Amino acid sequence: MTIDRRRDMQEKLFVARERRSFEDRARADRIVGLWAAEQLGLKGQAIEAYTGSVIGAGVARPGGRGGFDKVAADLVAVGISADTVRARYAMAMDEGVLMGRSIAVTNANPLYA
Repeated sequence: MTIDRRRDMQEKLFVARERRSFEDRARADRIVGLWAAEQLGLKGQAIEAYTGSVIGAGVARPGGRGGFDKVAADLVAVGISADTVRARYAMAMDEGVLMGRSIAVTNANPLYA
């Protein structure tokens, strides 16, 4: 394998990991946004609008933390702590990882047998 080919493979791997990370964060923003909308008492179209704003906040801020910051700030008004929001994000990220893991990848790793 040539150095150029190895570098190309590493770049492709990096891009794939970044894309996956972005998708996982956006999925978590959506899951937590739906939960937060319920906590705020939103109904109908307001739920989708709020969830979209959470996803947008996550995309707008480097590192993807904007969604968390928005939800935490919004829920303080109804007495829900940032720690509770953090726990919801952890559960959403775990759910996203489990949803995205294919059977082929799971079966290929002896740790998941």
